[in-house]
Amino acid sequence: MLFRFLRIIFISSFFILISKSAISQNADSILLQIEKKQFQSNFDQVIPLIERLSADFSDGKINLSPSEKLRLAAIQMAFFNAKGEGENGLALADSLAKLPELKSLPEEAWASIFFQKGDIYLYEEKMLESGRNYEKAIQLFERQSKPNFAELALCHNNLGYVQDILGFQNRSQESYYRAFEIWKTSYLDDFSNIATVLNNLIFAEIEYGNYEAAEDLLRFFDSYVREIKTSFALKEVEELDLELKLLLNYSRFYGATKADQKLDQILNRAEILLRNAPKEFFNDQWVVLAAMLEEAGFLQKELKNFQAGAEYYERMKNLPLSGFFQMKYQANLAILYYDAGENEKALVYARKSLQLLEQFGFGGSSSFSLKVLQADLLNRLGKETESVTMLEGMLSDLLGKSLSSSSIPELTYRDFKQLNNERYLTVLIKSAQIFQRIGQKNRSESDIKSSLTLFRLAAEMFQEYYLKGSYTQSLEEIHRQIQEGIYSLWQEKNLLTESEKYQLLALLERNESQQGWKKFLSKNEEYLGSTSEILRDLNYKNLEINQQEPSASQEKSLQEELKAIEKRMEEEASYRFFTGGNFDLREFQIGLSPDLSVLKYVVTERQVFALLVQRDGTKVIPLAALETVNSWVGELRASLSKLDDSYRLPAQTLYRLLIAPLENSLSETLFILPDDLLHSLPFEALIDADGRFLVERYVLSYQQSFRQMAFQSPNNETWRTDFLVAFAPDYQGTKYRAIQNNREEVDRLATSLSGKSFMGKEATKTAFVESFTDFQVHHLAMHAEQNPSNFEESALIFSEGEKLLLRELYQMNFPSELVVLSACNTGIGTLMPGEGLMSLSKALNLAGVKSTIYSLWEVPDRETAELMVDFYDQIQKGQPKNVALTLAKRNFLQKNPLKKHPIFWAGFVLNGNTDAMEVTSPTRIWIAGLGLTALIVFGIAFSIRKARS
Repeated sequence: MLFRFLRIIFISSFFILISKSAISQNADSILLQIEKKQFQSNFDQVIPLIERLSADFSDGKINLSPSEKLRLAAIQMAFFNAKGEGENGLALADSLAKLPELKSLPEEAWASIFFQKGDIYLYEEKMLESGRNYEKAIQLFERQSKPNFAELALCHNNLGYVQDILGFQNRSQESYYRAFEIWKTSYLDDFSNIATVLNNLIFAEIEYGNYEAAEDLLRFFDSYVREIKTSFALKEVEELDLELKLLLNYSRFYGATKADQKLDQILNRAEILLRNAPKEFFNDQWVVLAAMLEEAGFLQKELKNFQAGAEYYERMKNLPLSGFFQMKYQANLAILYYDAGENEKALVYARKSLQLLEQFGFGGSSSFSLKVLQADLLNRLGKETESVTMLEGMLSDLLGKSLSSSSIPELTYRDFKQLNNERYLTVLIKSAQIFQRIGQKNRSESDIKSSLTLFRLAAEMFQEYYLKGSYTQSLEEIHRQIQEGIYSLWQEKNLLTESEKYQLLALLERNESQQGWKKFLSKNEEYLGSTSEILRDLNYKNLEINQQEPSASQEKSLQEELKAIEKRMEEEASYRFFTGGNFDLREFQIGLSPDLSVLKYVVTERQVFALLVQRDGTKVIPLAALETVNSWVGELRASLSKLDDSYRLPAQTLYRLLIAPLENSLSETLFILPDDLLHSLPFEALIDADGRFLVERYVLSYQQSFRQMAFQSPNNETWRTDFLVAFAPDYQGTKYRAIQNNREEVDRLATSLSGKSFMGKEATKTAFVESFTDFQVHHLAMHAEQNPSNFEESALIFSEGEKLLLRELYQMNFPSELVVLSACNTGIGTLMPGEGLMSLSKALNLAGVKSTIYSLWEVPDRETAELMVDFYDQIQKGQPKNVALTLAKRNFLQKNPLKKHPIFWAGFVLNGNTDAMEVTSPTRIWIAGLGLTALIVFGIAFSIRKARS
């Protein structure tokens, strides 16, 4: 009733006030008090202020200037919105624009009006319009000499929420941080808003996987709460509210980082806090404790501590659970016992949960998810007929038409067009998996066809969903489940025609490239310059088309505008790098050389597959369980630190798992596209049944993806005739350890190849950037620093510790034919879902570099020198880059029979374009004159030095 009374006061007083215009004497101070109380949500204190303003105005004691009328109108709009009468607020805003006395005001005076319009559209869930008005308000606030920082901070915070909903994750975080900085700097006593924006930021950083940043924010939150409690006279409820919000965010963080003991301590603190709180506070906030108990139960389930997880869920019963939370309690236990393999118990809880859901009328996707869970449990219990019947009924209810196993294969994506979200994706995938298990067990053709149809529909839904959404780890997992389902059905007889196989492969490739692009954007959008702005225009135009109901002519105009923006985006190098432009898999295949095999590894949720593409066809081959492969990769990597034969068993086993099933089909030239942990595997070092290394049988190199193989960067179309430039920085006075003899390496290399060198303090970031367009080869004998928590902060380290960050490369023009990273571990980045193994080579490729050579581990210096000399010798002879590196490794093995251990020769790998390089005549003559003596010269020059860090 208080809100309703307050709104009536504003409605009755406002229209009297708006009709006057004169210079105010003291209205400004009253309006400032009203705005302050309004933003602090002290509504009971706002009423007397409004009454005073109304009385003084009626008595002629005050007048309102045009700018004060706008401020009061903004307050009126806020309370229209709170009342649920947003349309009246928008009408008021429109009417203001028509008043003659207001037209003389500068545009920035209208900032608060645009802010309130953003709020109204937000509560009406018109996110596109809301975002546009918030952006306009921010622009106007920032033009004011004395802006209302409280409104500006709220504007940034609310815009961040809208951007998150619209799929602009990077922009969302940026907006939250701007709001946080304003509140932290100017409004430390605005407890509620600071807690809200910290909650938003911590949640975003955890979802983003940036736990270090989330932990920093938590530390600030913790110290802020302690400082506020001692510096301000807080009400008991205010203090409890801040404490509980802090504990909630700690629980999220410890859940995400799997710190179960710390999470349990936080839970105990929250329970004590609520147990001792006033009854009214407890009744309002018990849901927070319920959410924390769910977090703890889920974590124990993930850790396979099922009994501990069940105990956390059981503690939820001590709370006054609403119908919704009663349903969640039962569902949580159903899923826990499902994962524990206690199927009978899980089925009991699943049925109870579904009953509660239907009893309280919740329905929606949760109902379908629970039905799929029951169908899965019935299948596990051997009740296959009941399982299929439940799936048929669930799909019939979902689509509003009667379905059976025989009619499910006839479904198309049009049937699911309105159900495009992550929950329905999961429903489709789980249903497909159940049909697949039943079909393959019973050899039921209809069930197998139903499975394939549902997997295909999920892939199509995934593609469209990603177009309007942003990258998340859960979507990465969904993509892997779809891949596993489709590839595991590949060998079924008479299930797929060749044409259908190509269509499915093309669909999966599009999804994967879109996923890579979205993942890249989630990390780097703010560093992409024009690409970022085009992307923003593209997303807004898509949203405008989807949210409106335009007439035929309007729709035609919108579609034309959309196509124009899409054309601009297609010209952006970063977009084409990830999506491959108009990439066509069949054309790509036909264009391959007859003696080339392209071998792509696909890591799914539980299985590893091989996709072999050759000129005369494609094959999909199931290889081994993911757990098995990862275990042996770990064994091989661990063995490389030991100078004994312990590497042989894992190298032989991995050959048997990853190469042997398709070795009869492989050509001599082999391009490998690794996935997930396989990025860290030196395939050259795998050992066949005859005891030969793979490098002795095949000419190997590595690629990022099919599409990136086809990518032609506009940055690498031209280069100067100079062949090589080399860099050897000096790290004296920095935290970086000196690289022994890197100056000698660079000096001898530049001298022998008629190149240019930058050594010591001359090896600067500026010199490197200025060399981009002048040389074909850039040889870098320097440190490369990896930042595991934020890969875009990884860097090449130049003299005096100056860094070239990866994200700086994304807008650079670097048309080098080849970059050789003669530092340690330059190829190993951070293994992150959705993007595979990030590396410096990918950043260089995107900047325009055609190919890179980097190391997978610390390579001994003498052996590095011998390999590099031979490699450059082969390059000067006109060999393709992949052949040159392969011959260098073969020659090393022949000349050094006591150094067959892979640590000496297998660490350096080639990624990217393999074409031979055009070598200038003077350099070619110089190399020919040197002949075999070149290797000797380099061998002497490179004395043994300590392994570089």
